[in-house]
Amino acid sequence: MKKNCEFCALVEKGSDLEVYQDDEVMAVLASEGTGPGHIKLFTKEHFTIFEHVPDFEAGNIFTVANKLSTAAFEALGKQGTNIIVTNGVAAGQKHAHFLVNIIPRDEGDGLNFDWAPKQLSEEEMSTVELKLKEHTEGIGKFVKE
Repeated sequence: MKKNCEFCALVEKGSDLEVYQDDEVMAVLASEGTGPGHIKLFTKEHFTIFEHVPDFEAGNIFTVANKLSTAAFEALGKQGTNIIVTNGVAAGQKHAHFLVNIIPRDEGDGLNFDWAPKQLSEEEMSTVELKLKEHTEGIGKFVKE
């Protein structure tokens, strides 16, 4: 638990808006969400960004996100969901606690997550590819609890 963290406080005190909880995560309706059914799913342990979440907990949080997305489809009659992680300030992260937003969607709901694709040169693509390959060697080694 971290002092002054609103999500750690929710874990400690509970919430009337809670929709799910297990040993590792908690999910609450977003009081200031994008619309009805917007869920914030977060780790009970304080992790600032996704890279700090242990592998075994990362797997659980996305399994739960999938189930909550299914619940939004079925219980709320939605046509889609966005499952979004804003990871780091540059990505728009507003709270220093890792969380996943599950946003129920309807066609024409006015939410816009479109972005303009950028065409990179072959040289830029090659440079990025090489840098990423250097840093991704060894991925796939699942770290158990």
